[in-house]
Amino acid sequence: MNVWLLTNTPSPYQVEFFSAIGGSGSCQLSVRFLRQVHRGELWQPDTVPFDWRILSGIGPDWWSDAFRIHPQALREVVRGKHDLYILSGQYTSMTFLACACGLSLLRKPWVMWLEQPWPESYRPAWAGRLSSRSAVAGTLRRCFLKMLLRMARGVFCVGTVAMEAYRRMGAKDAKLHLLPYYCDLDRFARADPLESARIRARLGFLDKTVFLYSGALIKRKGVDLLLDAFQRLAAQHPEAGLILLGEGPVREELECSVQQRFAKQIHFAGHVAQSELPAWFKAADIFVFPSRHDGWGVVLNEACGAGLPIIAADSVGAARDLVRDNENGKLVPRDDVPRLAASMLFFLEQPETVKAFGERSRRIGGKFTLAKGVEQLFSNIRSCIPPGSSS
Repeated sequence: MNVWLLTNTPSPYQVEFFSAIGGSGSCQLSVRFLRQVHRGELWQPDTVPFDWRILSGIGPDWWSDAFRIHPQALREVVRGKHDLYILSGQYTSMTFLACACGLSLLRKPWVMWLEQPWPESYRPAWAGRLSSRSAVAGTLRRCFLKMLLRMARGVFCVGTVAMEAYRRMGAKDAKLHLLPYYCDLDRFARADPLESARIRARLGFLDKTVFLYSGALIKRKGVDLLLDAFQRLAAQHPEAGLILLGEGPVREELECSVQQRFAKQIHFAGHVAQSELPAWFKAADIFVFPSRHDGWGVVLNEACGAGLPIIAADSVGAARDLVRDNENGKLVPRDDVPRLAASMLFFLEQPETVKAFGERSRRIGGKFTLAKGVEQLFSNIRSCIPPGSSS
């Protein structure tokens, strides 16, 4: 089976998944990236078990990939003889649209692999994309998307929420197939407890109930909500600690929002390398992710792998599939600081629940291993290509 896949950048979790696919021996996978840099880090692999290439784009590097065109991608879909073409990433980009049109005109089998779209009813002024702020621009974007839904042979939906969204947009059930994001959870289960203990000791958190956030420090992620909620509890609960992993443009603003009396209970760790993340997760007791919108949110996979209870906003795509309210975590409405604080207070006042909730998280995470992802992908592919047509 020969599969060609277009995506934005080599994010660590996608590289893990692509490596699992290529290493399965059942698929010749060719991946084309629009850029080699992911979140400021240059990807320089030694060896990976899949064919890959960084596509050259027409236009300055500082342009968004929505406006750059990558001619090599179009040449490959026109000349290629793959069994299936998978287009993922930014579906309004020039390259994505060119490939979709070329594949459709040549009647080649292709599918989209997409997260849930931005919700129509949510138009915050801080959103980066015009289509997320403006109802008019959002309507135009959805028209493009509906056109693509009609053209594609199938849609690999990143989670249940995405599948429901595309069903509401008119896609037939026969076209919709689940394919969430998967990552290596074993490394979180194998995290070194001694290193985690050293982290807690270094922060003065040995005797604390530690909440953890991991992600970019941007407005969309809702870290301001988390700090507000935590500081409402901190005075009455000096045993609570909060670790924030990640960097971003609002870090200084967030640090300034921390009251001096709580400074020793809140730690901004900054950027943490992928190889060090498991130890930081193991150093925590509860994971919190109050994002105002996330198409999926792989950090929830990682929290399950680490065996942590999860508090997540219901606006996070992965929360539908990975968080069972009052079983392995708490679901809270977007932008609801009182509910977020109440969920954190639950674990502070009932510490005996942390272990049981965490064990359930680990069991749920067992359904989202790399092996399960490869199995799901191949099942989806078989549904999208005619029997006997794969090479």
